[in-house]
Parts: sequence; structure tokens; C-alpha cells
Amino acid sequence: DPLEKKYKPGSVNLSDLSKFSYFKDGPLIAKEYLEKHGIQFFVIPHLKKTFLDGAAMILDKKKPVIALTLRYDRIENFWFCLLHELAHLIKHLQTGKTNIMIDELETHKSITANKDAKEKEADKISKNALIPEEYWEKVNLDAKNLAKEVILLSDQLKIHPAIVAGRIQFEKNNYRILTQFLGRGEVDKLFN
Repeated sequence: DPLEKKYKPGSVNLSDLSKFSYFKDGPLIAKEYLEKHGIQFFVIPHLKKTFLDGAAMILDKKKPVIALTLRYDRIENFWFCLLHELAHLIKHLQTGKTNIMIDELETHKSITANKDAKEKEADKISKNALIPEEYWEKVNLDAKNLAKEVILLSDQLKIHPAIVAGRIQFEKNNYRILTQFLGRGEVDKLFN
């Protein structure tokens, strides 16, 4: 369906958008926010035997589209992928042309080390929009009670604890910790 408003570059604030994660229905609020800013947003089923996480594109007539597959149905992954795709839209795609960026986002550092400059930039933008660097620098990754670090920072920033837990997992390269915060199976059920 056509959207009421046309997209205006610079109209979407990623840091503001990340605040919607604090709410249980945050992904639905984000969808509404994007559509009110002229960006079509879709959640599509994961395509089996692929590693596709999302895509950002600008179609003819300057119509931007963001699509996520929810390959990993976790709250932290939803927000990172969404902001990553929006970073591509904001920084890497040009209006007036048909452009597309398709992503296979992985959390393993060995894979991210081989990403091209645009992917690294989109990663950095999304990480900083979710947790600004000045706050991240204060997180004690060696704390005995990492769960307390998760709760404190998520309350301070008014973001979902899954975002903080996922970032800690990534930085420590340990995906077995803090799994209670990740919100597995919580996103897909909002869209279905």
C-alpha cells in the first residue's frame, strides 16, 4: 500500500528509534514510525538455506524499503538489523536510483573482520545509535555480575535489556552468557 508521506532524507533519527525497543511492542511502534516517515517496512519469513537478515533499497520514485527476515528471532538482533539497514538507507543509498543492499549479518568477529567499508560503517552507526559510545565506555565487561550491568545501562538509556546483553555477548565473543535477556521468539509473534 502506498504511504501517506514521502521520505525526506535526514528525517529519521536512529537514536530516537532505538528508544522504542524499551516497549514490549517496540517493533510495531518502529514500523509505524518508519511508515509515517515514508519508509516501507516489512518482516518476511526467513528464506531457508540462506543467511539473509535484511535489505535496504530505494525503488523507483524515491520509495525506500526496509525488509528483515528475522532469521534470528531475538529482540536484540531485530534492533541491530533494523538500524543497520536504516544506516545503509541514510548513508549508502541514493534517492532517484534503484539501489539495494542485501545483508547477511553475522555476530562472529572472524566474519565481521572481512566486511567491506559500507558494512563496517553501518555496523558502527547502528551500535552507536543503540548504545552511544560515551555510555558503552563505562560498561565493565569484567564485572562479576554482568546481569546488573545490563539492567543498569538499559534503565539509564531506556532501551530493551536485550540490546545491552547482545552487545556484551558480541564484545566478549561469548554467546552463552546473558541469554535470559535476548528475547528469543518475541519479535515474530508481534508480526504474525
